[in-house]
Amino acid sequence: MNFDESISRNETNCVKYDERISKFGVNDILPLWVADMDFATSPAIIEAMKNRIEHPVFGYSFYATAYFDAIQNWYWTKHDLRISNEQIVPVNNIASAVAVAIEIFSDTGDGVLIQTPLYPPFREAIIRHERVVVESKLVLKDGKYEIDWEDFKLKAREAKIFLFCSPHNPTGRVWRREEIELMSEICKENGVLIVSDEIHSDLTHDKYKHIQIASLNNKNIITLNSPAKRFNIPSIINAYAIIKDDNLREQFINGVAKYSPHTPSPLMQYITIAAYEDSSKWISDVDKYLANNLKYILDEIKKTPQIKAIMPEASFLLWLDCRGLNMNSDNLAHLFIHKLKLGLNNGIDFGNNGDGFMRLNYAVPRSILVEAVDRLKFISKGASCH
Repeated sequence: MNFDESISRNETNCVKYDERISKFGVNDILPLWVADMDFATSPAIIEAMKNRIEHPVFGYSFYATAYFDAIQNWYWTKHDLRISNEQIVPVNNIASAVAVAIEIFSDTGDGVLIQTPLYPPFREAIIRHERVVVESKLVLKDGKYEIDWEDFKLKAREAKIFLFCSPHNPTGRVWRREEIELMSEICKENGVLIVSDEIHSDLTHDKYKHIQIASLNNKNIITLNSPAKRFNIPSIINAYAIIKDDNLREQFINGVAKYSPHTPSPLMQYITIAAYEDSSKWISDVDKYLANNLKYILDEIKKTPQIKAIMPEASFLLWLDCRGLNMNSDNLAHLFIHKLKLGLNNGIDFGNNGDGFMRLNYAVPRSILVEAVDRLKFISKGASCH
């Protein structure tokens, strides 16, 4: 595929482009914020959609065995994890599954543990359900985020649920086996349910290997995943939980039925099967393109000493340390939006320890990335927010 092709997403009800004014207050910016790719998805997925659409009836459907088989085979071939079809629980999306887990496995006023900086909807879900945000801050050390283990142990005692992000968003951190095992053990000792968002788990880089937390000896775990990020289909309602423990799974299924009932989309099932079974060539091609994009932007950012890139180990999101600019979050946003004309995620939205950072999505055609880099270079030329 030609990933250099610039595909207009304007006027397609696209959050990334069509909501620039509501997000940033202006329309004349290059948006590099929402975590989706500006690339066409796998041809196999498009073909599967076309084939199903040729049948003109879209009545009620059920989950076919082939849908579960595709997920099961993917986990075995890609992650060396054996799961049964019965352990897979379809859900609308990961956000709704997190909401269900909070609702049925905790009570008002209970603590829910998160590691910040973190994907903002996690905190929002906790607050919306009148639970208490228990925050354990990750520590940036020598360009890499680490866990403050003493703090994590203390905070686990205050929590009923741990909302785990693996790989981590926004830092791109891929957790090592020993880290995951220790977090799991601490949670087990304190009776904390682990709800693990692993939507970026199929986007690890180079030598980094994602460790499935479901592979550990801990029955108190719910894994959430979706082909949305891997195959650039986030607008398709298409996610699932993996729950090995029978009792925990039954409770979760009852919660889903109570709070988030839905009839499966026939398109969604065809898409999932095509993604997991027939898209290997697209995966290989897009990964090479993303790797080259990452190398390019990392090399170029070195020419702007006020900004340091945190080396991502997964996904297509780059966490930028802009603290060298000595600006508060408002002034930093003003600089990027009104001077550089770049629409990035403001780090403060990911938690207080995201202050001074910005998140950039580099899953774009190279021409767009070159333009973004050229605009970043204005910082070295003395651009300011004044």
